[in-house]
Amino acid sequence: MRFLEKIEFNSFGWLDFENLPNSQSYRLELYPETDSSIADLSILFHSLFRRFNDELIVGQFGREAEWGDFCIDTWDVKNDRYDYSPKGKSKSTSTYLNMLYENDIEPDYNGFCKSSNWDKFLPIILDCILNHTATYSVMIYAPNHEFVFYFHHTGSIGLYYKEMNDAITYVLEKAKSEDLEIKNTNDNRVINMGNVTK
Repeated sequence: MRFLEKIEFNSFGWLDFENLPNSQSYRLELYPETDSSIADLSILFHSLFRRFNDELIVGQFGREAEWGDFCIDTWDVKNDRYDYSPKGKSKSTSTYLNMLYENDIEPDYNGFCKSSNWDKFLPIILDCILNHTATYSVMIYAPNHEFVFYFHHTGSIGLYYKEMNDAITYVLEKAKSEDLEIKNTNDNRVINMGNVTK
């Protein structure tokens, strides 16, 4: 069953992929109290972002990054080339590459996608991230609210946003209800909300 669809979208101009903290935006990181499993992060995703599911758009990390290069073992060191065949790869990478083929996403595709089934998509992506098969997370955009977030292998979620708005307030309230710790923010308004470590 297909659950990814290519979509036209221009990444936010204020994001600096060369050095994310230099982006012309606000940022913060959300940390669970304990180590997070794939299931834990999937549940957390739904808690924080379910309200935006219909608009979320997924892209790779970087302006021209290709979907096939998400997992590091697509690089064939011995032959000095990329190899996008699922055969001979780690289980995480093989599952990811099979997902691309089943959804007609070419390995050299460098655009954006929408997911119609986050319960199928997230475990595949999170498995690669948490097992260090992927060096970077995918970036998940909410275009109507000018924010983007990503998962880190530590189980934290990074969030960048252009301005404080109702959507960000909603996410922060959900984060508080989930007892998430907020770290590394450059927004003084967030610091005043509690649960923040500089």
